[in-house]
Amino acid sequence: MPKPGRQASYDGEVKLLIRATQTVMLSKGCTDQPKIAEIVREAGMSNQAFYRHFRSRDDIIVALYEQGLLNIHAYLKYRVFKQSGFQGRLAAWIDGVLAQIEDPDLSDVSRVIIWNMGQIARTKSEIKPVGLSRIRDLLCDILIEGNVPDPERTAMFIQTLVMGLTTTYLEADHTPIQEEREHLLQFCLKAVTEH
Repeated sequence: MPKPGRQASYDGEVKLLIRATQTVMLSKGCTDQPKIAEIVREAGMSNQAFYRHFRSRDDIIVALYEQGLLNIHAYLKYRVFKQSGFQGRLAAWIDGVLAQIEDPDLSDVSRVIIWNMGQIARTKSEIKPVGLSRIRDLLCDILIEGNVPDPERTAMFIQTLVMGLTTTYLEADHTPIQEEREHLLQFCLKAVTEH
C-alpha cells in the first residue's frame, strides 16, 4: 500500500487524467474516441503514468462515466434531502436527473460520455460500476419511505425510465419543458401509488 503522500500524488494523477479525458472527448464530440496519446498530452503526463492507473483507454472512459454518475448521486442526495415527504423527494430525484441536461455545459459533457460509452465493451473494463446502483439505492430509499410495494424493482423501473428519457432528450438536443417534467412525475406517482 502506498504511503499517504504517494497516495495523494496518485489520486491527483487520476483526477488529472480523467479531466484530460473529458477535455479531449469534448474537443472530438461524438465522432471519434480519444487516444491515450492525446489524453496524456492534455494531462502533461507520460504513458507510464497513465498505465500506472488504467489498463486501457476503455478503463479511463468508464472511470469518467462512473465519476459523472457519482457526482449526480451526490447532487441528487443533496436535492432530495432538502425536501420533505415522499412526493417532494420523488419529484426532487426526477428533477435532479433531468437537471443534468438543462445546463448546456453539463449536457455537452454527458452527450460525449454516453456516446463514448456506447463505443466500448463495458464488460472488458476493470472499473467497478457503482454509480447507477447508488442512484437507484437513493430512489429505493424514497420509495421505502413512501411504503411503495417492491421498492427495489420499482426503483429499477423508474430509474430506467427517467435516465432513458434523459438520454433520449440529450440525443435530440431537447430540454424538457415544465409540462413534460410534470407529466413524467405524475406518471411515476400514479404507477407507484395505485396498488
